[in-house]
Amino acid sequence: MHDFARDYGTAAGCIGGAALGGGITYLVTHDAKKALVGGLAGGIAGCAVGNVWQSREQALEKIAQEEKIRISTEALKAQENSKQDQVGFVAQVEDGSMFNSGSADLTSAGLRQVQKIAAVMKSGQQDDKGVLLVVGHTDATGSPAYNQQLSEARAHNVGLVLEQSGIRASQLYFQGVGSSRPLADNDSASGRAQNRRVEMVALANEGLLRQRLALEDNNPRYLRYSSAAESTAARPTPPKKSLAATRKPQIASTQVIATPMASSVVTNPANFIDFGGSPASTHSTGLASNLKPLSQGFSLISQAQASSVAGSCLTDLPRVSGMAKNLASGQPVEKHETQAFLPNMNGRAWAGLVNGNLVTLTPVSVLKDGAKVTKNPQIIITPGYAQGKRTSLTAMSGIANSWEGEDSILYRVYIENAQQQPVSCLDLLLPKSGHPAQQGQLFYSNHRQPWLAEYAPQRG
Repeated sequence: MHDFARDYGTAAGCIGGAALGGGITYLVTHDAKKALVGGLAGGIAGCAVGNVWQSREQALEKIAQEEKIRISTEALKAQENSKQDQVGFVAQVEDGSMFNSGSADLTSAGLRQVQKIAAVMKSGQQDDKGVLLVVGHTDATGSPAYNQQLSEARAHNVGLVLEQSGIRASQLYFQGVGSSRPLADNDSASGRAQNRRVEMVALANEGLLRQRLALEDNNPRYLRYSSAAESTAARPTPPKKSLAATRKPQIASTQVIATPMASSVVTNPANFIDFGGSPASTHSTGLASNLKPLSQGFSLISQAQASSVAGSCLTDLPRVSGMAKNLASGQPVEKHETQAFLPNMNGRAWAGLVNGNLVTLTPVSVLKDGAKVTKNPQIIITPGYAQGKRTSLTAMSGIANSWEGEDSILYRVYIENAQQQPVSCLDLLLPKSGHPAQQGQLFYSNHRQPWLAEYAPQRG
């Protein structure tokens, strides 16, 4: 489809538009002459859309060849049941030469590249309702919080170049998502290069932008790869580099992590608890593979297939994403229209026994709209609860992420200072109905090795 659109986009648009226009007119009027007129009108509209698509594809391919950079493109389609309509366009640009390491300032080569791309993206802005979103991505080197801030500053500076090209600032948005949306493994140089990228998304209107943002926040397809390199998940956080020299406004992360999260255990916790599990492999398939993709709504990016999603919280780090902001006002885009929560996830406690030990998560707060986590939980363990003991250990602080499927969500909890705690992390498959967890995985350390126990809590 991509190659066909690039080479034959205009012809495809003309033929498709004529067939659609004529067919609909005939079905309504049963008049062949009117159907011919409708076909001509549809053909003209189809030619226009197809020509824009084809022109942008060809222009970006030419830029990629001239600048020796990798640019991938995708048509975004809104899907409602079986009907699909093209509503936008996305270009992923690897930023190998766009920024220096740790800097948000465009290099001279990067400025030239963005200026060329800006001219192409401007040509796709059909009217005053169209919007353009710039999303900055990094690899997993450094802490999640720092990566988010750096990627946001980079996206902002690219937005400034787009504005200089003639796109109005009120139609431009920028967002930094750090290493939360990897497209490849982070434990190789080539994988990290793919993850360092700038994404430009053109959409027909702001309503579609909101839907795009909500879907991308917890799109299961990004669970295919970890947000940290498995072999370096416990690496120390490098010193933070100042972003003061960039032309960005004051930017704050939506979540601040005071200490790096270690997703693979390297030492035994001092207060070891026997959860009765078994040795775990860092390469074992996680619960994300059991998420059923969403079947309706606007599928601006196709949902992940179960066979391609693997990994668990054991080899992951918190996914920290910033909010999209308007370039003109600096104000964030509010993605969630309501504050309705999923059943039994409105700040309730969820608890369950693991080998006689009570493990409680509180609060569990997840919005119905987009399955967005609104508050991070604490993890409270009461050892020997089944034997009548009621003394709990000091509560552990966690950070939660969630990903939405058709009938359930993956609720992932990372533990702060996991090396020193009796629990490393938790993965839960929670039904949207609020029923007890379908499946759950509790990871902990046993003799300096990761172990796994089943954990299926229910609302307390």
